[in-house]
Amino acid sequence: MKVLCITDSQDRPETELFIRLSKRLDALTVMCNPNGRNYTRLIDAGVRVIPLQIQSRFDKPGTAAIKAELERGDYDIAHAFNTRALACLLRAGKHHRAKLLAYRGVTTGVSYLKPESWTTFLSPRLDGVFCNAEAVRQAVINTRFLWLRFPAHKAKTIYKGHDPAWYDCEPVSPCEFGIPDGAKTICCISRNSAKKGIHTLLDAFEQLTPELNAHLLLIGGVDKNEAVRKRVAQSPNTARIHFAGYRNDAIAIIRGADLLVSASESGEGLPRVVIEAMCVGTPVVATDAGGTAELFKDNKTGTPVPQRDTVKLTQAISQTLRDINTAQSKASVAKKMIEQDFNAEATTNSTVYWYQDILGNS
Repeated sequence: MKVLCITDSQDRPETELFIRLSKRLDALTVMCNPNGRNYTRLIDAGVRVIPLQIQSRFDKPGTAAIKAELERGDYDIAHAFNTRALACLLRAGKHHRAKLLAYRGVTTGVSYLKPESWTTFLSPRLDGVFCNAEAVRQAVINTRFLWLRFPAHKAKTIYKGHDPAWYDCEPVSPCEFGIPDGAKTICCISRNSAKKGIHTLLDAFEQLTPELNAHLLLIGGVDKNEAVRKRVAQSPNTARIHFAGYRNDAIAIIRGADLLVSASESGEGLPRVVIEAMCVGTPVVATDAGGTAELFKDNKTGTPVPQRDTVKLTQAISQTLRDINTAQSKASVAKKMIEQDFNAEATTNSTVYWYQDILGNS
C-alpha cells in the first residue's frame, strides 16, 4: 500500500501517526510545511518528506506539486489533513486512481449551502473522512439539504492518539505570572475568539467565593481581544486575573496549575488542550462542546458542564478546588485512559485498517 499524506505544520500526534505509518506501509510520503515545529522530527525518523506550503484552497503551485507527486508515486491513497490541502488534492487527483481522503476535527462548517464545502468535504470525488471524534462523524453524516445527504459510509471515527510521555516537562510556577504562592490557579487556553467561552468563564470566576483564593490565568491570543481586556478591567476581581499571552510552554503552565477549564462554545472535535491536561495530570472542568464529552467516562476522568451555563460552571470549578483529592483521583484515571484508549498506536492501527477497508471495497 502506497500512501501520500498532505498537511501543513502538523502537531505532535499527527507527526507520530506519520512516523508509525511509515513503518507499516509499503511506502509513505508526507508533503508538509518545512517551517513546522515537527518537520525535522519526520526527517530524523526517516520518513520521506517533500516540503510544501499551501497558501490557499486555490493554490496553483501547490496543486501542481501534489499532482506531480501523485503521478510519480502512483499512490493507492492520498490523505489531506487540512482544508486547504484537501481542496488542492481533490483538483490534483481528480483523474488519478488513488482514493482521496480527508481529515475533519470540528463539528461545524460543512454545509450544502456553502460553495466552499462542494470543493472539499462534499465533493463527490472524496472517498472518505477521518473524523477525530464520534461527534465530528455525526455532524458530518447529518449534513443534509432537501434530498442531499452525506454518504454515511464515507465517515470514520478515529481518535487522534497521544502519549503522556510527550508532555513530560517541568511545571511552570504560577508565581511567574504574579499569582501568589499558595493561591489556587485556574488556567484556560484560548485564541482570540469569543467561541472559547471566555466571557462565560469570567462570569463564573466572579461568582467564586473569596475563601477559595483562586486566580485565573488566561493563556494564548485572548490577550489581544479588546472586549475581554475591557471586561477584565471592569471586573471586581481584576487583580486575580492574569494574561500569559502566547506561550510555547503552555503544557508546562498547565502542569503547574491546579485546574484547567475549557469553557468552549464552539464545534470542538477532540480538544487537544483537554487531552494535554489529562496527560500531565491536571484536573479538568470542560463544557460538553463537540467531542469533549467523549473524554469524560461517567464523570470519572473530569467534570463536564453544559455550554454557556455560568451557574454550573461555577459549581464545577468550586467543587473541584474544594475537593482536591477527588480531583486528583479523576486526573489519575484520565491519564490512564489516554494511555489505554487514546494512544498513538491505536490511532495507527485504526488508520491502517481503514485504508485497507477503503481499498478492499474499491
